[in-house]
Amino acid sequence: MNTSPESTQMESDMNESSHTVAEWVLPGHPDKLCDALADRIVGEVLRADPYGQCGIEAACAFDHVFVTGLIGLDRSTLPDIEKRLAGWVRDTYRSAGYGGRWDPLPDALQVDLRALRIEQRGTEWQELRHLSDDQCICVGYAQDTPRTDYLPGALWTARRIAQALHARQQEAPQGSLGPDGKVIARGEEREDGTFRPLSVSVSLHHAEDADWLELRRHAQDALRGALGNGPLPELVVNAAGMFLCGGPSGDNGTTGKKLVMDAYGPGVPIGGGAWCGKDLHKPDRVGGLLARRLALQCVQAGLGHRVRVQLEYRPNSAQPESVSVWADGRFVALPPGVRPVPTRDAARAMIAALAGAGFLPLASGQFARWGHFGCAGSWWEPRSRLAGHAVPSPAEESLA
Repeated sequence: MNTSPESTQMESDMNESSHTVAEWVLPGHPDKLCDALADRIVGEVLRADPYGQCGIEAACAFDHVFVTGLIGLDRSTLPDIEKRLAGWVRDTYRSAGYGGRWDPLPDALQVDLRALRIEQRGTEWQELRHLSDDQCICVGYAQDTPRTDYLPGALWTARRIAQALHARQQEAPQGSLGPDGKVIARGEEREDGTFRPLSVSVSLHHAEDADWLELRRHAQDALRGALGNGPLPELVVNAAGMFLCGGPSGDNGTTGKKLVMDAYGPGVPIGGGAWCGKDLHKPDRVGGLLARRLALQCVQAGLGHRVRVQLEYRPNSAQPESVSVWADGRFVALPPGVRPVPTRDAARAMIAALAGAGFLPLASGQFARWGHFGCAGSWWEPRSRLAGHAVPSPAEESLA
């Protein structure tokens, strides 16, 4: 029987249909630098004033950093904020690995704050923060795979490898590995949710005197540390050749350019806007985290193996305008006891939980660099599975 090229391609596509792919970047990547420094500012503002307003953008290129947007807070809680801002930016660069042999040098950064507005916010502002000041669509996703933190396997794998590579760079900050880099993982996601990595591509920022065999060993050791025992996937290192000029010295960066990576990878629709640089009362940030919580609660209540939740927010509202839920591809209703709560209650719960940690997950760049999801202990990441009972709604839990 003759087979047409079209049918051959279709058969190939069907054979590849269970393969998924995702990426992650290292903290020295210019986009992640901008995300982390924007969240550093958010964390410091919320530490001083839990009702503080932040809508911040950052951009970097070479040794220039531009911070723009709006900060609104009770000025008495942080009277010297203008003097501190440049220091927070430089701290973010240092913690990502810049300094010494890795340009740009934090102390030499030119930090431009001319397009950043800082305004006084009094107590009357607190009474309005529960109302949405924007409109957005927020998407949350979870799947019944505790081993991958209820996340798609490719995304979880790419992140684990990136974390292992960053840890190796931090062990020898002035060694051959630089702060920048990128990981792409491709593999087979089985029906039961288990993930088998098949191929990994790694781009490693490195020094001119780096040994290429050593770079490959770094990558192999990172794979072994991230994936454990067993056969490793195919590994490609620096397929484009030498990667000497990394970070803002090699490319520009801005906040929000890694939306797909920050969410659930390319296999899941994303919601409206970026999160980093926005306070926890902003509807797209609080709504995105609440949507993830609802999706996890639905999975843990047995609603389906893969659950996607969509929340619609409109201006001047305290609740989602609409809630849509898909379980294993079917449109369904939320199970009993699982429902969205007003943004005020959700923001209060998140801020209270972060306050207990000194707002470090925000201020240190943890969320910006490694994602909000899979961090057990976060308010939006419930882990309890109550046999025979629906998972409690946020309103039924303590907000302390």
